[in-house]
Amino acid sequence: MKIPAAAVVALLLAGSAPASAAGDEPPPVVVRTTPEAPDAAANRDVSVAPTPETAVEPFAAPLTRFDPLAGLPDPDKVDYAYGAFQRGAYLTAFARAIKRAEAGEATAQTLVGYLYANGLGVARDPKEAAVWYGLAAGHGDGSAMVELANLHALGLGVPRDLAKARALLEKADAMGVGGAAYALGLVHLDPDGGEADPAEAAALFAKAAALGDVDAQYALANLYAAGRGVAQSDVEAARHMGEAARGGHVGAQIEYGIMVFNGKGVAADEATAAAWFRLAARAGNPIAQNRLARLYAAGRGVPQDLKQAAKWHFRARLAGLDDPWLDGEVAKLAPADRDAAAAVAADAKAE
Repeated sequence: MKIPAAAVVALLLAGSAPASAAGDEPPPVVVRTTPEAPDAAANRDVSVAPTPETAVEPFAAPLTRFDPLAGLPDPDKVDYAYGAFQRGAYLTAFARAIKRAEAGEATAQTLVGYLYANGLGVARDPKEAAVWYGLAAGHGDGSAMVELANLHALGLGVPRDLAKARALLEKADAMGVGGAAYALGLVHLDPDGGEADPAEAAALFAKAAALGDVDAQYALANLYAAGRGVAQSDVEAARHMGEAARGGHVGAQIEYGIMVFNGKGVAADEATAAAWFRLAARAGNPIAQNRLARLYAAGRGVPQDLKQAAKWHFRARLAGLDDPWLDGEVAKLAPADRDAAAAVAADAKAE
């Protein structure tokens, strides 16, 4: 089980700044700025002039990306807790897993912790989750170590303690647990965990990226763009951002689209940039929806189409992302066309 793009530790390279526009038609995209200190896990805003800087958190999902039952024997996977969990029968999964967890089975303890951490089948209880993760980690379960590190990093159910988080992640990484290297890299970027070490973070992100971790690709791209821990390189930033984008990381799809639009580290291609924005927009990201709307309004990378611009603008606005410039462009449509676009935007199933 891989929960989409939720960071194991809630730290993220973040930061952006809007740019000023010249003339009546603002440039649809603006080159991103250097990252700031790590912050809460979320997609970083990439501003488009003259839209105000807007933060968005599209990945407010369960906290981890790991399969807590990866080590269960096959019969259990097929017949009991795992099968129930996969079907979304969380009450049954809990009932099956708790018996084995109380008997000392580490993978079952991890599952029980996961259910408590995310409120699946039981009331959400980070303290109880920490207890079960701690038991499983004590039995050598690497995934539980990462989960417990996450709670320590966030201060959920346990006091915030990045030193403990780092120790758990170092042990899990030494065991080869998926995601541990990426999470450990994030801890190395957090000054609250001691002296920040961007070079070590970059090495850990590179290690995780080589194993296909798209979050690590995204983080490494940001380090290359900023020249933190590695020599600044727009080409390397674009390469890693592209890998993350192709791997399904929605934030990377937006940023890579901006890189492609501006020709920064990669050949400029407005049509390809529009395609990346469309992909992220269809995934429900309001920033991408706003950028795509602007391209349609300006006729950049796509044929100018105010009806399409209105549809994507209204979808972004429904998610809370306002854009006065697009309001003005959409106002040029006939009222019936605006109403039709608003109706399509409100229908989540409509293309």
